[in-house]
Amino acid sequence: MNNLKDIKEGVIHMAKRKTFEDILNTEFRWPATDDKPFVVADDPFDNANVANDGFTRLVLMMEGYKSAADLMVQAAADNRPTRDILVFPIIFNYRQFIELSLKYHLATFGPAVGIEPNWKSHDLDKLWSEFLAMLEHYGTEDPDEADPVVGKIILEFAKIDPGSYSYRYPVDRQGNPVPVAYSDLHLPTLADVMQGVAGYFLGCDGYLSSLLDASPY
Repeated sequence: MNNLKDIKEGVIHMAKRKTFEDILNTEFRWPATDDKPFVVADDPFDNANVANDGFTRLVLMMEGYKSAADLMVQAAADNRPTRDILVFPIIFNYRQFIELSLKYHLATFGPAVGIEPNWKSHDLDKLWSEFLAMLEHYGTEDPDEADPVVGKIILEFAKIDPGSYSYRYPVDRQGNPVPVAYSDLHLPTLADVMQGVAGYFLGCDGYLSSLLDASPY
């Protein structure tokens, strides 16, 4: 099995962006005694705010995981080695976006129709079934037949990564290699499909909100 040094050297070789002399002359960052990973800048504008409110964090996490995946797809557009590195966090981030979106809807709109939030499961198949049950309780219509389209996409994620594990670790807890569903993947198509899924969830959020506002639920 290749070690980390071999893999890194292979990536550098594939990139063909620097000469060996360039690599040797690159500034090398080494840990310093005064390093602190979590600091606050003097100018508040330069800081990221970590929301204290759980609901706000949920919404920001949903958007954050998808936005991060979108940015990684863009960053990898013209660089094959970068694509091969970023494909793992890209798939994981899109999957996490789907999982959090389902949990957000169940927690926000489910209790009004007797559907409990589900914070325990990573099973997208189960979460999607609970989501559909919630829509049925609300009596929502699907004139564009978007539900089965989105369901097919979500179940594909559920199939290739059942437990939100396959694209975070190369092996399972017993040390056995985790199989991958696809050896090659066109990332711009994945990103475009996820735009449609995001639009679907946004539409559901708006529609269910309007139903709650207009009803005695």
